[in-house]
Amino acid sequence: MTASKSTPEHQPEVRYIPDSKYRLILVAAARSKQIQKGREPRLRSASHKPTRIALEEVSQGLVPFEVLPPREPVIPHHEDGIISG
Repeated sequence: MTASKSTPEHQPEVRYIPDSKYRLILVAAARSKQIQKGREPRLRSASHKPTRIALEEVSQGLVPFEVLPPREPVIPHHEDGIISG
């Protein structure tokens, strides 16, 4: 179950549990950088490695993060109306 706050569609959604492995890695990487720069860990861990601590924190829902709404794609156009690519 994902803990989140309901917000209007144009607002970022605050979550505590990642909904995918990809998002877990992104959030944990950002948190790991914070720990490396001197931020205090939010839990006691057997590990002293910032990456491992960050993964544990995120997995336990201790690191809030925002999910931004999708943006409209920008479609480039050419002067003659033909898109090459």
